[in-house]
Parts: sequence; structure tokens; C-alpha cells
Amino acid sequence: MAAINNLALAKAIEELKIDGTKRQMDIHKQNASSYNGNYMAAEGKGIIFYTPSYCYGLGFGFDDTVCEQDLKAIEAELAARKIAQHLHLEITPFCNEAFIRVLQNKGYTFDHFLSVWILDTETWQEPARNPAAEIVTVDEFHSYDWAWTVALGISGDETATEEAMEAVRAFWEVSGNTAFLLKEGKEYAAGATIAIKGNLAEMFLTATLQAYRGKGYQNRLIEERIRFAKEQGCRYITVTTKPGTSSARNMERNGFALLYQRAILKSPPLTK
Repeated sequence: MAAINNLALAKAIEELKIDGTKRQMDIHKQNASSYNGNYMAAEGKGIIFYTPSYCYGLGFGFDDTVCEQDLKAIEAELAARKIAQHLHLEITPFCNEAFIRVLQNKGYTFDHFLSVWILDTETWQEPARNPAAEIVTVDEFHSYDWAWTVALGISGDETATEEAMEAVRAFWEVSGNTAFLLKEGKEYAAGATIAIKGNLAEMFLTATLQAYRGKGYQNRLIEERIRFAKEQGCRYITVTTKPGTSSARNMERNGFALLYQRAILKSPPLTK
């Protein structure tokens, strides 16, 4: 892969993720009055996203120094809103060292890693199309079938609520996002999404129904989204996976390189 400015690319990846998540939450709130997820800006130093069960922050530590008082104010606001018990901050290797020391002093502990992958589309060799399954670009007509397919595929027990489906479908409504639905015969088997901003694309929200796993459908959806992004003029495509998983191996097989590991740091309990 050609030499790139990793810091600039890391910032663009985080900004794409932040922007997409904010807009998905806004759409979900409009569509479902009972939805209680939200976000708050931390004085331009990062964004906190939260639901009653999980709370995480993105974009911290790049430019502005976040001091201990900043972090105390963020935690106090989250505690006052009676949000999740812990704050999880997703930190890149480009994070300001002073902020890392603040987190250490505050008792934040390592929780897990996420792998951030990158593909330079100029180096990608397009494989022959496999006609074994049909992939359609999701429109209004297919949007609910796609959302149910993804929601059921994500769930551990192949059950999904209407609320879970609506949360997935809100991503389809975000401007700049394109969804894909894979069919085996007349049955829906898998779904996936890609977000595009400028010359950068992010692949995410990918799932296969249990009965159709092991048939290479995830790889088919990866290839389809790479083709789509390249046709749209994207130079780089990113995706985030857990390390050492089948998803990570699929990225390597398709020419992605590991750009960096995002460390998830967990706060002490927000309320005593």
C-alpha cells in the first residue's frame, strides 16, 4: 500500500464514525419516540454516545488536551443523567500522552482491543463475480427485509425485537450510507452496509443468518462493497473488527492491512 499520513487518516476514520452514529441516533429518535439513546459533545474534545446499557466516547485525545477536570465534568454529567455504569473510551495510538496519564490517574482500565483495517482501492485486484447468490442494493422496498435480516443475524439467538430492527434500519436512512442484501434463491440470507464521505468509505453492520453461515457470503458482501466504493471514487476503505476473528481473517484475505488497534478503556463506576 502506498505511504499515507496515518494520523490524518485516523482522524478521518473517527470523524466518519462519529458523524454516522450521530445521524443514525437522530433518525432513530425521530422514528421511535421510545428510543432513549443520545449523545453529547464534550466541549469539542470528543463525543459521548450512550444508551441505558452502554456508554462510549470517540475522538478523544487527538488535538485538544483533555485535563482531569474535563474528565470529571464528563463523568459527573453522565452520572447525573443516570446513564450506564461505566464510560468506555475508544482510544487510538495517536492519542495525546497527557490524556493517557489522566486516564491512568482516574483509574481507567484496559477492556479490549478493536482492529482498524484499511484497503487502498488502487491496489485491489477485483475477483471474478460469483453468481451463486444475488446481491441487491437496498431501496425503500427492501429496507425492512434488510433490517430484519441484519438484526436477526446480529442477535445471538436469531430473535430480534421491532426496536432492534428499527435501530438497524435507521442506518439505511443516513445520507451517504448504502446497504446490500444477499439472497439465496428467494430467501434473504445476509446483509451489510457501507458509509462514504469524500474518498473514504467504511464497511460496517454486516450479518449472516445462522442457517446460511459457512457459505462465503460475508466475503461476497465484502467484495461487493469494495466494488461499489471504488466505483464511487473512494481511495480508501476502512473496517473495524475484533482481533483474531473470522471477520479479521476475511479482511486480510481481501487485501486489507491493519492500520492500528483501538484500545477500549473502561472507567471506574460512574455512581457509587
